[in-house]
Amino acid sequence: MGNKFFMGVAALAAAGSVFGADRLSATEKGSLLMFVNANGTIHISNDYPADVQLQAYVTAGCGASYDMGFSLTANQIAAFDSYDLAMPLGASDCSMYVWAVNNDNAQIRWNHLSGGIIGGGAYASAAALQGSNGDTVGVAGTINMDGVEYSSAFNGYTVNFAASTGELAIDLLDHDFADKNSDAPNTKIVAEIWNSNEVKFSGTSRCVECAAMDSLDSWSDSAVNFFRSGSLGTQFGKARLSTQANGACDIVKYIEETNEYVVINPSEERAFMASVSAGSAAGTGTRSATITYELTSEPEEAGKVRKAFGLLRK
Repeated sequence: MGNKFFMGVAALAAAGSVFGADRLSATEKGSLLMFVNANGTIHISNDYPADVQLQAYVTAGCGASYDMGFSLTANQIAAFDSYDLAMPLGASDCSMYVWAVNNDNAQIRWNHLSGGIIGGGAYASAAALQGSNGDTVGVAGTINMDGVEYSSAFNGYTVNFAASTGELAIDLLDHDFADKNSDAPNTKIVAEIWNSNEVKFSGTSRCVECAAMDSLDSWSDSAVNFFRSGSLGTQFGKARLSTQANGACDIVKYIEETNEYVVINPSEERAFMASVSAGSAAGTGTRSATITYELTSEPEEAGKVRKAFGLLRK
């Protein structure tokens, strides 16, 4: 019996479905690192005796983003101040997404990256689940957190909180860094809440586009906010967060040419990350999420450019 059990666990581990490899993790190493609503020092390390190239994007809410590339040598650690990263975006905090790439800027398997935030914010890593170390994973420029190519994102969150204390941060995990004009992810976050006496409350919700970070007291878009101590009735509570497609959260735009309003950003169910500054948050279930980004290309040689425009001397 013991041998059969050991063989079964070994087979599951080889398939990447043990120790949380099939879902995002805050404690395991991975090939993709995400630092959400960071307010402090972001640190990243490479736990492998070889250099690795990294592609990163920094963003703040639904605003603009910028990319940066750097490398880590064998067993190197690097640190970034989130305030410095956010300054070009006109913000005081930011989110940063980092993944391992090869010389063609295609994402690769390099499950030797780890990191965290010294300060506030949420952190998670996604392991690459295909190929050997250094191999390209999936289609270059598209990272699928689907439990097949990379660890799956979460479908929901369980949040333990102190009523009326701290902030609750939400980040929707679909990011299109390749298309600056793409529609931003949009959803309704629905909270089922229990107080310390196990009394359940429903009806607290809010719309989120891209990301949100608000105090628990001001979190709700609904009539009653059960994150508040006066509504909850106890000092501590538990919330189960999920997403919902809801027309009340649709983004509508007025078109002058046709004199009509159209929905340009419909609300959908989404994968997301969550963190609470006064309490704890744990992901539940699985849902796919995608990050797309631009592949870099080498510039034309000056001679080729001149020749193309007939500027080369004969």
